Amino acid sequence: MIRPLSVLLAAALLAPAAGAQDDSGNLPAWHPLRPDRVAEEREEPATSMSESFYRRLSRAHELLDEDNLGEALELMDRIRPGRLSDYEGAQLYQTYGFAYSQMDREDEAFEAFGKCLELNALPTAVQQGIVYSMAGYYAGQERFEESNETLLRWFRYQAERVPEAYILMGANFAQREMMREALPYVVLANQLSEEPNENWRNLQLAIHVELEQFPDAIDLLKENIGIWPGNLRYYVVLSSLYMQTQNDEGALAALTIPWFRGMLVEETDILNLARLNLFLESPVRAGMVLEEAMKRGHVEENADNLRVLLNAWTLAREMDRAVNTIDKLAQLSEDGEYYHRKAMLLNESGDWEGVVESCRRALEKGGLERPGDVWVLQGVALAELRRFDEAITAFESARRSGNDNIRRNANAWIGYVRDRTGDTS
Repeated sequence: MIRPLSVLLAAALLAPAAGAQDDSGNLPAWHPLRPDRVAEEREEPATSMSESFYRRLSRAHELLDEDNLGEALELMDRIRPGRLSDYEGAQLYQTYGFAYSQMDREDEAFEAFGKCLELNALPTAVQQGIVYSMAGYYAGQERFEESNETLLRWFRYQAERVPEAYILMGANFAQREMMREALPYVVLANQLSEEPNENWRNLQLAIHVELEQFPDAIDLLKENIGIWPGNLRYYVVLSSLYMQTQNDEGALAALTIPWFRGMLVEETDILNLARLNLFLESPVRAGMVLEEAMKRGHVEENADNLRVLLNAWTLAREMDRAVNTIDKLAQLSEDGEYYHRKAMLLNESGDWEGVVESCRRALEKGGLERPGDVWVLQGVALAELRRFDEAITAFESARRSGNDNIRRNANAWIGYVRDRTGDTS
C-alpha cells in the first residue's frame, strides 16, 4: 500500500517544485522533469520475417484467438529461437507473453515480455506499449526501482506528457520513502490531468505533510475542499494543519464550516471544535456545539465530556445551563464535590434555598476534600435566609470538621450571626 504522503507547483512547468533541486540542466534532453524536454526519435528496426516463421506465428495467433492456448504453446515451443532474427525473436517472445497472460500465468508472461524487450527489435509504438506494461508489472510486484528504470526507458521515446506515467513514477519513489524525488512527478501528474484526480492529489498532499511543507499542504487542501466540498476528511486535516502552524483561528474556521453543514458527527472532531472555541474565548459557542451534539447523540454524556460543557457554561456565565450540567455530573460522581460546586454557583446568584439544598446533598453524598467549606457555605445561606439557629449549627459543624482557617472563618460567622440576633451566649 502507498504510505500516507504530500504539494508544490512547478509554475506552468517552467520552474522546479519547491523543495526540489533545480538540476534539470544536468538531465538528458528527454528526461521527464525537464521543462523543455524533447523525446528522442528511435530508429525503427527492420521488420522482415521468413515465410515459414510468419506462417507458424500466424497459426499461433489463430490458436490464441480460438482459445486453444495449450496447442498454441506447443506450436511455439517447436520454434528454435537461435535460428531467428532479432525481430522474429521479439515477435515470438511477445506472442509467448500474450499466451501466458491469457492463461493468467503473469510471471511467465512478463518474463517473456522481458526477453522481447532485450532484443529491442519491435516497432517503436509496440515496443513502447510493452515497456510501459513492464513498468506497471514491476510496480505491482513492489519492484519499485525497476519500475522507475523501465519508465525512464519509456519516457526517452515518449513525446507527449502522460499524467499516468508521472504519477506511477512518483508513487514508486514514495514507496521507497524518497519523498523529495517523488514530489515533482506527482505535482506534474496533477497539473497535466484534465480532471482533478482525488487519489493523486491526496498523494501530493501526503508528501507535503511528510516533508513538513505545511503551507503547501494547506493550499492544496483548500483547493480540494473547493472541488469536493462534501469530503469531511479535508476539513479535519486542514484544521489539524492550521494548528500545526499555530493558526488557531484557521483551525477553528475549518471545523466550523462542516459543523454548520451537519457534516461533523465524530465525537473527537466535535470535542476539538468545542475546545478550540474555549481556547479562543468563545465559551457560548463551545457550549452550544457540545449541547447540540449531545442531543443528537454524537457526543456521549459522560463525565469527561460534561466537564468540558460545564467549563463552557461557567466561562460564559450561563449559570442556569451550568447548574443543569452539574446536576448530570453529580449523578455520575461518587462524591459530593459537584453538589458543592453547584452550591457555589447558586451562591453567586443569591439563590439561598438552592445553596442550602445543594450543600445538604453534598454532605449527604460525602467524599468531600474539605467538608468544612461546605458547612460554612451552608451556614452563610441559612443566615441570609434568617434561619439563624440552623446557621450556627452549620458553622459549629464547620469548626469540628475543618482546619484552623475554616475554624477561624466559622467563628467569625458565628460572632456575626450572634451580633445580628443579639445572642451574647
